[in-house]
Amino acid sequence: MRRPFYQMFRDQIEIEVEAGKGGDGAVSFRREKYLPKGGPDGGDGGRGGDVYLRASKDVDSLAKVSRRRYKAESGAHGQGGGRHGRGGEDLVVEVPLGTRVYDAETGALLADLTEHGETVRVARGGEGGRGNLAFVTPVRQAPRFAEAGLPGEKRRLRLELLSLADVGLVGFPNAGKSSLLRALTRAEPKVASYPFTTLEPHLGVVEGSEPGDRFTLADIPGIIEGASEGKGLGLDFLRHIARTRALLFVLDASEDPEAALKALKAELLAYDPELLRRPAAVALNKLDLIDEELAALWTDALAKEGLPVVAVSARTGTGLEDLKKLLFDLLAKAPKPRKVEAKPPEPPPSGIEVREVEEGVFEVTSPEVEALVGRIKGDLFEAAPYLHERLKRLGLEAALKTAGVRAGDTVRVAGLEFEYVPDPD
Repeated sequence: MRRPFYQMFRDQIEIEVEAGKGGDGAVSFRREKYLPKGGPDGGDGGRGGDVYLRASKDVDSLAKVSRRRYKAESGAHGQGGGRHGRGGEDLVVEVPLGTRVYDAETGALLADLTEHGETVRVARGGEGGRGNLAFVTPVRQAPRFAEAGLPGEKRRLRLELLSLADVGLVGFPNAGKSSLLRALTRAEPKVASYPFTTLEPHLGVVEGSEPGDRFTLADIPGIIEGASEGKGLGLDFLRHIARTRALLFVLDASEDPEAALKALKAELLAYDPELLRRPAAVALNKLDLIDEELAALWTDALAKEGLPVVAVSARTGTGLEDLKKLLFDLLAKAPKPRKVEAKPPEPPPSGIEVREVEEGVFEVTSPEVEALVGRIKGDLFEAAPYLHERLKRLGLEAALKTAGVRAGDTVRVAGLEFEYVPDPD
C-alpha cells in the first residue's frame, strides 16, 4: 500500500554515525641481498576518516537523510619499506538548514546548523598505529612490535529540523495560509477545503520590486486550539515557528477573525511567550467572501490588538502588494533567528582504579591503560620495557602502590596477567 505523501516529510530522525578505524602499523624488516640483518622499516597506519554533518540549502527535509547508519572509510595499514597507509576519506552528510544535532544518549546539543555550508564533526576518526620503525631507539634497534590503529568514534544522533524562514504564517486550518503562500510566492502547496490540508511546513520566496529584495515565507501547519498541549498536529510543528524572524497571523474574514486571533495568541503564549514579542502583522484573508462594511468593521477591531492589519484575498489578489510592502517593512526591524549555542562535550573520565578481586589478585580499570596495552601488536614481551615506561608515566605504578599491591601479587590489566615487580626506590 502506498504511503500518503505527508508521511515522507521528516522533522525528527535518529541516525548512527561511525568514523573510520585507524590503520595498523606494520612490523617489517628490510630484506636486501647485502643486508641480511636489515633494520626495521614498518610504516604507520593511516588515520580513519571523520564524519561531518553539513547544512545545505538544497536539502529541504530530513527524509533526504535516507540511511540510518553512516560510516566513514577506515585508514589503510602501514607497509614495509617505510610506506605509511593512506588516511580514510571523510564522510559528509548534508542536512537541511535549521537542523539541530543532539547526542541521542545524553541529550546534549552538539550543533545548531542554520547557515548554508555550516559544518560540524560528529565522529572523529581513529588514529593510525605506528609501525615498528617508529619505536627504534639506541637501546631498542630492532623492535618486533607495532601499534594497532584506534577505532573511530561511534555515536547515535537525534536530528531535529526547525524550519528557517523570515516570516511564518500562523493560522487555523482553512484560514487560507496555503493559498496565500501560493499567491505571494512560487511555492505549490496542496490546497483544499478541509482541516489539516497542510501536514508539513512549506517554504516560498517573496520577491520585492528591487533586484535582490526577497524574503522567505513559511506556512506553519497544524495549529488548532489546544495545540500547545499536544492536540492535533500542533505540538510537532509549533517549534518551526520558533525559527522565524516575524509572524503573520492569517485569519478567515468569514469566521470571527477577532476570536481566532486571540486563540492563536493564547496558543503561542502557552508554547513560548517569546514568540509574541516578535514583529507581527495580521492578514485578514478571504476578503472576497464578505462585504466592504464587514471588512472595515473587522479591520478596525483587529487593529485594536496592536498589530498592523491588511485585508487581502489570496483568490483574487486584492491587497497582496500592500501586504508584501508591510512585510518588507516589518523585516527591516526584525532580529535574526535565534541560534542556540552548543556546549562542548565534557571530557571522558580519566584515572586508574585498582581493586582486589581475590587475595593477592588485583584488577586494574582504566580506559587509558587498557587502550595503551590493547594497541600493541607483535611481540608483547619485547614491548614490555616500552609499555612499562608509558604505564609508569600514566600513574599505574603509583596507583598499584596506593592500593597495597606487593611484590609477587598478580595484576590483571586489559585481559593480561602479570606478576608485580615494584620499581626499586
